[in-house]
Amino acid sequence: MPDIIQTTDKNKTYFAGFGRRLIAGFIDLFIIFLIEWFVAYYFGFMEGFKMLQMMIKHEPVRTTDGLLVTSPLPGEVASFLILTIIIIPWIYFAFLESSRNQATLGKIIARVNVTDLHGNRITFARATIRHFGKFLSCILLFTGFFAIIYTRYSQGLHDIIAACLVYYHPEKIE
Repeated sequence: MPDIIQTTDKNKTYFAGFGRRLIAGFIDLFIIFLIEWFVAYYFGFMEGFKMLQMMIKHEPVRTTDGLLVTSPLPGEVASFLILTIIIIPWIYFAFLESSRNQATLGKIIARVNVTDLHGNRITFARATIRHFGKFLSCILLFTGFFAIIYTRYSQGLHDIIAACLVYYHPEKIE
């Protein structure tokens, strides 16, 4: 069982609940979306996005030069998907949650931080495991996220896999 951080009444901490984490998640998704579009545009991955749109609409897939693409998954589309679904979110979450703030930008706004079971900052490797554990929660029809509501320490499946706790720090009014 995790050790609960002992605090004084002034510095009381709580486990972050589902609603607060959901709001932080939406903020983070918006920020990641902006980062992805900037990176895709700046580094020339927009052709992959345009080809993906053609595939979704069941249109013939063509390059910007007008050449017909016959591959079931063109390299440009694969590169765009790997960048936007795997690499950018992984770097964003793992880097920020293992940083000094122990939180992504959305979590900072929601006054939430991620720790190990003893209240210490998590490593980049543990943050990576936690991030990719979220994919498992998605595959299991999001039940891993709903576990936050029912578990004793408000842990999602990804938190349990990575041995992490997520704390909420209420605003101090003096």
